[in-house]
Amino acid sequence: MTKKFLQLVERNRAQELQAYFAHMPKGRPLDKHEELVLLEAFPEVAISSYINRFRFSEDAEQMFIEKAPGNLRRAYINYYGLQPTTQKFILDKDLTDAAFDFIRMRHFADVEYLLKNGNPQVIRSYVQNNVLENDDQVLMLLYHENKSLFKAYVDAGYFISERVQREVIESGQLSAFNALMFRVNRTFKKKARTMTFEQMKAKQVPDVMLADDLQVLVLDGGDRMFTELLLRTTPLAPVAQRLMFERNFDAEWFKFHVEHLYGVAGYRFEPEMEPLLFKVLAKKNLDECLATFCQRDDVVFVQNASTASVTKYIKDHWLSDDAQVALFARGDAELAKKLISRYTPEHGLCWQAEVKMVEIYSPETINLYTSFHSMCGEALARLGQKSKDAIDFYYSRHAY
Repeated sequence: MTKKFLQLVERNRAQELQAYFAHMPKGRPLDKHEELVLLEAFPEVAISSYINRFRFSEDAEQMFIEKAPGNLRRAYINYYGLQPTTQKFILDKDLTDAAFDFIRMRHFADVEYLLKNGNPQVIRSYVQNNVLENDDQVLMLLYHENKSLFKAYVDAGYFISERVQREVIESGQLSAFNALMFRVNRTFKKKARTMTFEQMKAKQVPDVMLADDLQVLVLDGGDRMFTELLLRTTPLAPVAQRLMFERNFDAEWFKFHVEHLYGVAGYRFEPEMEPLLFKVLAKKNLDECLATFCQRDDVVFVQNASTASVTKYIKDHWLSDDAQVALFARGDAELAKKLISRYTPEHGLCWQAEVKMVEIYSPETINLYTSFHSMCGEALARLGQKSKDAIDFYYSRHAY
């Protein structure tokens, strides 16, 4: 240790120390003991001058990080980063401010050490700003005693592998599954603004639905809370739809799923399973939950929904042409009469529906319509073949 350096430190000659460091030969910093003496006294101006030219040795770096004010600490980290031993030191000593500064500018060399030993606040800050390196690290986060850390990582939008998702389900970690599924739901709803569900599937857009096998895993598990999260947040894969029918899931589960997702971005059950969905709901008079969906596809609704639900719907909504035909095709005379009652002399059925009405219904029902509205030529031709009384009634109301 040089006599001049020691004298300057002992006399607290910060300005002279600053000049002393500025003229030190390049590549020849203080030795470890000199650094420790300097840091013990800690003249900030002089230390700032020193770190502009030299990095501290390992022991001195730890002492510096523990004592330095924020501006000086950040400048040092910006210049040099921190040695792996110093990184562990700030975790062991719970130097949270130093850790936060380091996270803003650098990556931890030993992430596993951070996840195992770090303060939860520090871990949270790190995982919100840095993607973890592998599934094992993500699983360390999953099993951390602070359950909110995994949620923070998921909410940051980083990739979560199917292996990790499976572990979440199999280990029964509800809070983690909640975080995963609501991320899926947010992504699906966001994509639904500009894409149909079929387009999402065709383009293999990630994170818009839980993987098929994991959906089955949840439904097979029988956990009510997991099932509720699944049905609330993700479109169901065909294999999961089929499983729900095979296992005779209660109609309330189907209703719950429909209320939250059915029809969003055009999402629907597979064609062979959609009628089963309507029948399950109609059986317990729960198909009113399809009110939003039926405005997108009223044909399927009037084909399969209960009489009560269709009656309620047509009371407030006009049916499309195809839906008018589909309703008459049900062969329900009371429902047909309710539909006819919705129309006026100025607003009648489409011509295809008129034809279908004549094909299926009694003259009494047809007369309800023709009492105030005329019919197309094809419907009239069929009516003449069907009933002389009905055609005579028609022309009594509508001149040739």
